[in-house]
Amino acid sequence: MQIQAGVGRSGTHDSAKAGREAAQAAREKLQDAAPAFALVFGTAGHDQDALLAGVSAALGPVPLSGCSAEGVITQHGSDECSHAVAVMAIAAEDVQFRTYLVSAFAENAAQAAQSLSQQVGEAASSGGLLLVFPDGVQGNCREFIETLEAGLPADVVIAGGTAGDLLKFERTYQYHDGQVHTGAVAAVLITGAFDIELTVSHGCDLIGLPQTVTKAADGFVHEIDGSPSWEVFKSYLPDDAEGLEAVHVAHLLLAEHISDGGTSDFGDFTVRVPVKLNQDDGSLYFAAGLTTGTQVQLALRNVDKVCERALGSAQTLIDRRRGERPLLLWQLDCAGRGRLLFDEGPTAPLIEPMQQIVGKDVPWLGIHTYGEIAPIAGRTFFHNYTGVLCALYPRRSEGDG
Repeated sequence: MQIQAGVGRSGTHDSAKAGREAAQAAREKLQDAAPAFALVFGTAGHDQDALLAGVSAALGPVPLSGCSAEGVITQHGSDECSHAVAVMAIAAEDVQFRTYLVSAFAENAAQAAQSLSQQVGEAASSGGLLLVFPDGVQGNCREFIETLEAGLPADVVIAGGTAGDLLKFERTYQYHDGQVHTGAVAAVLITGAFDIELTVSHGCDLIGLPQTVTKAADGFVHEIDGSPSWEVFKSYLPDDAEGLEAVHVAHLLLAEHISDGGTSDFGDFTVRVPVKLNQDDGSLYFAAGLTTGTQVQLALRNVDKVCERALGSAQTLIDRRRGERPLLLWQLDCAGRGRLLFDEGPTAPLIEPMQQIVGKDVPWLGIHTYGEIAPIAGRTFFHNYTGVLCALYPRRSEGDG
């Protein structure tokens, strides 16, 4: 049997009822098939325990993964309200779903990655897709990804996104088999008879000259080319700029050059968003874990390019399979590409056009994340201000082109 997937959503403020409504709607779309796995994203306004209790009441004891989000995405578009939840229920006889939880991510990201790779173990010996959902405000996600990738077989594709909390950057939540955690990583390994197609895009332009991080520690970039990081950013901002709000309004970012090259459609850099400012010393905190010696350059978000490249990314996905319809699609899109960028939200300019390309009837579940995780040119990166499309297709036979 091919993979069957159903997506349900709810905007009800009663958290248990919302979880139940979304999960029931997802399950109904499976018809008589029993769900083998559920992927859940909910915004942080919800009572997280009650939300998952509602999901579990509707689906039963199925393996479950996911996280809290700045917003959720379905076939109906983006919902960044305080109380939103979306559930994808999946049924499949020839695909396996194994869920994992690592609780020590905030304290020691490398150790958490080693623990996860050990738990995954032989289950990943034949490859597969590992979706990971780390805490979005604690832990060094860059260190986690690099250590995790080193500990897994090369043909395991790693993708995912970090959990969010409605742009408060205070506390996020990770979901594992009906339980809620924080400071952790939730993950699911998917193996079996399917093919993966994945595309990544951003819409930023480089400005100024290449520079070097000359002092960094614990996620804070203290100096760039010997100057306080905030002074470097302020040189591109209005004279009265006092905090990160000015950075976000100006769409100003830091680009990290990819040393081994990017791809022709992605470019040779990935973008980094500052999320904290230390006014005392002018240092900026980047969740990407930038280190001393990193080659960087200032960059500006380009709204037109965000849309153009996102649609191009969706078209690339379809062209690779000669127009074949995906079994399901996951969209991992930065929180900075939602209502912060588009006054009326990203549904009309970004999401609906992509769905028209891929197929409006394709089961579609997404999240506005605090950081996206996806491979570029064979290496997994932690991204900011990026959009990732990850689709599952029926496995091609060896004779297929």
